[in-house]
Amino acid sequence: MTVFAISAPLEREDALADLAQRHGHRVAVRAARASELVQRLAHVEVDAVLVSPDEPHLDAELVRVCDAAGVRVVAVVDDAAQAGRARALGVESVRFADGFPAIEWAIVTPTAEREQRPRGRVLAVWGPAGAPGRTTAAIGLATELAARGQRVAIVDADSHAASVAPALGLLDEAPGFAAAARLVRTGSLTVDELDRVAQTVESSVGTLRVLTGITRAGRWPELAADRVAGVLEACRDWVDWTVVDVAASLERDEEISSDVFGPRRNAATIAALRAADRVVALAGGDPVGMMRLLRAYPDLVDVVPSDRISVVVNKVRTGASGLAPETGVAQTLQRFGGIAPMAQWPLDQGAADAALLSARPLVDVAGRSRLRRAMQATALTLLPAEPTRAAARAASRATRRRGLRFALR
Repeated sequence: MTVFAISAPLEREDALADLAQRHGHRVAVRAARASELVQRLAHVEVDAVLVSPDEPHLDAELVRVCDAAGVRVVAVVDDAAQAGRARALGVESVRFADGFPAIEWAIVTPTAEREQRPRGRVLAVWGPAGAPGRTTAAIGLATELAARGQRVAIVDADSHAASVAPALGLLDEAPGFAAAARLVRTGSLTVDELDRVAQTVESSVGTLRVLTGITRAGRWPELAADRVAGVLEACRDWVDWTVVDVAASLERDEEISSDVFGPRRNAATIAALRAADRVVALAGGDPVGMMRLLRAYPDLVDVVPSDRISVVVNKVRTGASGLAPETGVAQTLQRFGGIAPMAQWPLDQGAADAALLSARPLVDVAGRSRLRRAMQATALTLLPAEPTRAAARAASRATRRRGLRFALR
């Protein structure tokens, strides 16, 4: 049982007290203001304090007194603005809508343990010039990861021709990625702010969060390298996977200009690639597309170590790659670049057109298509390996045998 003190508006105070009692806890103090609560805590021992983050109920003096007494303070909030005020005072917040179990968890779980939770991963989807299908691949892989129970966000960091929003039928008058980048500049980007500036897409397999790209190519100076890196770092605490759609160009010729501190047109792409845990390098499945990849691949390796790059060949078809296209593609990349593609995706124009026409993820409009199955298989390789049922049964039998031997001894 936990002994609580509460300071909140009367309606919220009544609700919290009722929930605490129904969950087997006791409310020892109810105060209308933080100053009153400070005075009463000098005479009553409590385990935790629940407060509303509003001015009368939470202030720096209450936080100081509770810290000195080893009493945990939790702010019960309704929105991102309230959570931000609590955070400014160094107080953890819990959404009232998440229920009382979330409050209990925040109180009993040590801070160090909460900080040890695994952080999210960043997956960048890059490809050379020539429309190899970067946006389609980013949306497809994000959707397949969501289908495996992962929390997934798509970030459109293409500073030349952002296209995630129109591909998903989203309005993008206020680009979410640029808004997040501005918050990085002011040092105020939080998980709650990411929720606020992002849009959501509900698919048949899960929810995708989307930070839409800039609406005009001329706005590229807003996507400076440090801001892009800051947004992606914050995304690691927001979702399990952040899938980033980046532009093709890796040129850094602007750096020879006289203004060495000026913004760089391709800084967003390079910063996203460097921040990514894994880069999917996409090539077109025809001679021109493969040659473009082979020519650009050395520049990509200059930015990202080769062990973090996985090459995927898209739009593979017999008409452009011979009668055995998969074999021809693999041999060409191996012979001229020493590259072994991780996957080859077939050209499935009908499925791709249906997804584009309906502005929906591929899984919603052509769930049984060859292209969708290929994306699904690729997404599975990105996830941590899970033991098969046979391996699990074998491990269980081995455990039972060891137990039997110990018992016989």
